Amino acid sequence: MKNLKNVLFLVMFFATAMIIGQTKVSGTIVDENNQPLPGTSILEKGTTNGTETDFDGKFILNAQSNSGILVISYIGYKSMEVSFSPSKTDIGLVQLFDDTNALDEIIIKGIVDVAKNRETPVAVSTIKAAEIEDKLGSQEFPEILNNTPSVYATKSGGGFGDARIEIRGFSQENIAVLINGVPVNDMENSRVYWSNWAGLSDVTTAIQVQRGLGSSKLAISSVGGTINILTKTTDKQEGGSFISSIGNDGFLKTVASYSTGKKENGFAASFLLSRTTGGGYVTGTEFEGYNYFIGLG
Repeated sequence: MKNLKNVLFLVMFFATAMIIGQTKVSGTIVDENNQPLPGTSILEKGTTNGTETDFDGKFILNAQSNSGILVISYIGYKSMEVSFSPSKTDIGLVQLFDDTNALDEIIIKGIVDVAKNRETPVAVSTIKAAEIEDKLGSQEFPEILNNTPSVYATKSGGGFGDARIEIRGFSQENIAVLINGVPVNDMENSRVYWSNWAGLSDVTTAIQVQRGLGSSKLAISSVGGTINILTKTTDKQEGGSFISSIGNDGFLKTVASYSTGKKENGFAASFLLSRTTGGGYVTGTEFEGYNYFIGLG
């Protein structure tokens, strides 16, 4: 019985020591503008004991000792060390500041291989958004390229979206079509179903036609040429528009769009929603299509 009492005493002693040795440390982490920094790392120095701030930048850490140092770190900001003690369990509001040694910007180099005049040895033609808006009208998207050297585009007899395009005499199977660097040719027969891209002309900032083998690093079927379609959101000016256009055989196209323009932080966003309908020139080729576009740049 005496041994049992001794064991219970030791257990209570160590449990009390562990409780006394733990301290709840709290605080709030903000940036230089006093905006909360959620996800900030809070680590008790010399241990693996840590936590993160919540959405409001607040945290509560069960420290393993009565006093010590907290290492506070957040990506892109200078790390900071703050001490705590039994008399200072709430470290209050802690500001983190930008790390001037960090990179000023992150440049993501993709695969949108846009040829540059007199720099890239490729025969190239570039069509800007203003020309697309001025000349396309109720035509299908590829038909805007008809005035481009070595390019022939026309409607096929199947109905809306069945446009046919050739470059240097090569058919669509030997022409690569990329939208912002992403190939959209069918994986089996390399064709492009333009009915899937009916609203593309409304968000395009430029079309670049590279005749012959282009500058793309992708393994694409570009023997005839490459068509690069760019929808660069940061090129848009701030504002919105609502456009409705009509054509023969019941053609009706309605487009609503808005762009934020390039903000002070360098980002921009564009939104578009459109509806295209028509009866078709040939019986049985009626069509109706809806398109939406959300771009962040």
